[in-house]
Amino acid sequence: MAADKAQLRNYTERSESSFRPSALTGFPVSSKRPHGGVAQLVERFGRIEEARGSIPLTSTQKRKIARGLHGPRAMTFLMAIALVLGACGVSSENKAYSGLELDKPRPMPDPILIDTQGQRFAMRSDTQGSVRLVYFGFTSCPDICPVHLEQLSNVLARPGMPPNVKVLFVTVDPETDTPAVIRDFLNQFSVDFIGLTGTKEQLVDVQRQFSALVALAPNDEEGTPNDLGHDGRVFAFAPDGLGRTQYPHPTRQTTWTRDLPKLAALR
Repeated sequence: MAADKAQLRNYTERSESSFRPSALTGFPVSSKRPHGGVAQLVERFGRIEEARGSIPLTSTQKRKIARGLHGPRAMTFLMAIALVLGACGVSSENKAYSGLELDKPRPMPDPILIDTQGQRFAMRSDTQGSVRLVYFGFTSCPDICPVHLEQLSNVLARPGMPPNVKVLFVTVDPETDTPAVIRDFLNQFSVDFIGLTGTKEQLVDVQRQFSALVALAPNDEEGTPNDLGHDGRVFAFAPDGLGRTQYPHPTRQTTWTRDLPKLAALR
């Protein structure tokens, strides 16, 4: 696991390099300059997908992984990204945040779910005074979910990051993701990450309350469930209870380090 984590950090923590934007304009992208190397490929892929309108939905295979993101799988994923590259967006220097900004702030919903201790947990009321980063995923996700969570773990451990940040991981696969399974999964990234579950009906309602795309597992011709599609965004809410920004996959670490202190100051 240590080797996998080190490799993942190498993917997401490359130094910034100079970059000349292309003639493409109008992308709903907030970043100012992409990283170099593989991270730059991820950045460009994100811009392309945003332009296509395919973000925030991501489809990931619903199969078990033992620990984190494995090196060969990560490399295959990044090679696939490189094959679809062909353009990149322009920078946005005048936006208040580096993430994707909403047209207007919206209040954070306050649904009650079950945490990994088996206790009732109100998503807004029980996190008063914190930045809330809400993410809908599942523990057997082989790529997108581990990347998001590992990145957040690395960012929050950096010097100068605000202490009042709560990561709320809400499962979209409650049949598999028991509280104990969620806790074991999240502990690979941070013991402070909060895991939440509920009934299928509750979780569908919670996704709708956050205006997330509801996770679907379409069946093939034989009725066998295919890949589980789920929303790839992290929904951010400041301590004042308002959401102003969202963060799709992929989001660069510099985007988080710019925005989190700003959000934490909004009380």
